[in-house]
Amino acid sequence: MITTVTANAAIDKTYHVKRIALHDVNRVAEVVAVPGGKGINVAKVARTLGARVTASGFLGGTNGQFIHQGIEQRGIASDFVRVEGNSRETIAILDEAGGTPTELLEPGPVVAEAAQHQLAEKIAALAKASKVVVFSGSLPRGVPADFYAALIQAAKREGALTILDASGEPLARGIDAAPAICKPNREEIGQLLGYRPDSRRELLRAAAKLIDKGVQAVIVSMDREGAIAVTAHAAWHIAPPPIEAVNSVGCGDAMVAGIACHLDRGGSALPDELPEALRLGTAAAASNALHREAGFVRLQEVTTFLPKVRITRL
Repeated sequence: MITTVTANAAIDKTYHVKRIALHDVNRVAEVVAVPGGKGINVAKVARTLGARVTASGFLGGTNGQFIHQGIEQRGIASDFVRVEGNSRETIAILDEAGGTPTELLEPGPVVAEAAQHQLAEKIAALAKASKVVVFSGSLPRGVPADFYAALIQAAKREGALTILDASGEPLARGIDAAPAICKPNREEIGQLLGYRPDSRRELLRAAAKLIDKGVQAVIVSMDREGAIAVTAHAAWHIAPPPIEAVNSVGCGDAMVAGIACHLDRGGSALPDELPEALRLGTAAAASNALHREAGFVRLQEVTTFLPKVRITRL
């Protein structure tokens, strides 16, 4: 089983406009609203890929009810902690002319310490029944930066393989807990280390610094350039299949979902399973890029893309 943890769940709204005009009225051609937050996107994709998934985290208010109902309608088990206040909304404005999304992210509710303890206990219990536990996204107000680190340590004590996909201080503190896999993008690893690694050689060196902290595998996503993956003894470049992408939002989450699914059903441990896990993750990310909803893939597309993913050992 896979458990996903979304501390700052959201209603993900996507506005489609022909061309964004600053300081002017913009007419939205289409609005899509779905349960979101990075961990929930992982859960949605993993469920489509056939995994048994439980989504957890914090939910609050009417937005939380919308998220909960949407998750259950997709056949995903849920085990959230209810909090005061309203879960947030995130808005992605897709400019068809520019092709690059503009994201507006609300901060989320203030989460009391008692609710934090409740979620920690819940994750420890879920980790006992899970092969993989994924920690994704930002932290809501009131939650300390080392929250993911504490949950990672708890999940590891129960024998679960842990994956961290966060940014900023939660990423930095989470790495101190040595998750099995860490998946920053180029910008996030640059913020973590204090400089932007531009070349592939610099990215490999940056990833190696995280390996030195005890992470078993570091995967750095690079948008259309694919990703690099680094372990203590090997490194790979993963090139995605050529596609006409319409949406980049949620592609990283789809990649994490594919990796988690392969590891959940694989018989071997890291790093042996990593290349094929990366293949499934990259195929899932390519499928997500074809659709306007973040965290949405089609199984047939993923299957078609699998042999088209190129993995090169570096």
